Amino acid sequence: MRRVLWGLLIFLLCLPLAFVLWVAAAAKYPAMDSFTMTLPAGVRATVAELTMRNAGYGKDSAKAIDRTIAIDPDNSDAWSRRCQGNFQKIKGDIASCRKAIALDPSALNYNGLGLTQENAKDFCAAEDSYTIAIRSLQNDPALLRNMSRAALRCGHAPSSVAGFEVAEDLDAKSAASPDDDGDDASSDLVIDREYLTVAYDRTSQPAKAAATCAKAHTGWKTCHCELTDSAVKCFDASVPPASKK
Repeated sequence: MRRVLWGLLIFLLCLPLAFVLWVAAAAKYPAMDSFTMTLPAGVRATVAELTMRNAGYGKDSAKAIDRTIAIDPDNSDAWSRRCQGNFQKIKGDIASCRKAIALDPSALNYNGLGLTQENAKDFCAAEDSYTIAIRSLQNDPALLRNMSRAALRCGHAPSSVAGFEVAEDLDAKSAASPDDDGDDASSDLVIDREYLTVAYDRTSQPAKAAATCAKAHTGWKTCHCELTDSAVKCFDASVPPASKK
């Protein structure tokens, strides 16, 4: 009897370790998914969470994300990664972003929704999504730049001016900071000023447009920027067309 009790005690002590080992194996090997899917939702959620942790950000990450969602359809991290596909050099989709927002209404998920809407040329909806993102993550120059860009294409030039002015100020401080190498901030600062030039033109502020364009492209005699289908194109208007590269 005593041996039986000792055996039962050892079994109970080893049970948690066995469960942990099984979960680790289930997360690692997709061949176990058919059995995992028959288990209670709580166990599937644990396996899905570990699968998501091991997804990484390489070329195979999309497969791991899809597998996580198949195991646990309410895994917020997986839906967020699918929505924020731009970080993996793949495009998110609106349906995935709306699901991600339903599970986690974060600034990054609203930003992801805005990017997908902007990609679909729904600029006014994108502006609204970016605006919601900014409410919970204020003074982020990337979000401000996104919102202002969408506002400009939506026809809300005054809002675009206001947003780009703040983004320009933040990026200028980052570019001048001794704690930052300034490369990314300097590139962003040029983008801010190019878009801001167009926004000033559209709000009948030619003097500010000229001054801002000159700051973006020092050395040009007559700087001019135009909004294209995908970006902003700037050029030195004093240079004859045949001489422009």
